[in-house]
Amino acid sequence: MRYPPDQKAKAKEAILRAGAQALRVNGFNGIGVDGLAAAAGVTSGAFYSNFPNKESLLEGVIEAFLGKPFVDSTGSVAERREVLKQWLHEYISAYHRENPAVGCVMPTLSADVARASPAVQETYQLKMTELIQKVSTVLGGPAANRERRAWSIVALMVGAIEIARAMPDGDEANRAMAYALEAAISLIG
Repeated sequence: MRYPPDQKAKAKEAILRAGAQALRVNGFNGIGVDGLAAAAGVTSGAFYSNFPNKESLLEGVIEAFLGKPFVDSTGSVAERREVLKQWLHEYISAYHRENPAVGCVMPTLSADVARASPAVQETYQLKMTELIQKVSTVLGGPAANRERRAWSIVALMVGAIEIARAMPDGDEANRAMAYALEAAISLIG
């Protein structure tokens, strides 16, 4: 049986999306290739025809999803600054805390990347640098400290969600996120 020419690309995209969701929920060591393939609705053979191993999927997930949607934003500096503020409100939120499957890969997969191969770590560094550069370009104030402030904003974002997820739902977790959001917004300038 002949498959449409874009069948392999569609299968790879399905594996990447489902894999990202499964990895966010289970962590790298919490799910195997069979589980990742099943989550994507493909066979293990289809998984291996698109990714040579599970770590290459992790690298693909980082490449595809780290920093989205802010990195893809366009418009004037003022418009992108508003997008950043909106992204911060969505990022440092109870919804993001409670829904890791659809959230950012940074709070859920950074520890896994730290234990991964240098290739995966280099992809992570490249995507983080891209995110920091994009955030830096919309910050107000002196150019000399924009990169430092961009790193601080991203650290507040990721740290707030990781900490809030590790705490029982309640006032302390909400307060941690609220203070981090307030600090991140203040760094925009």
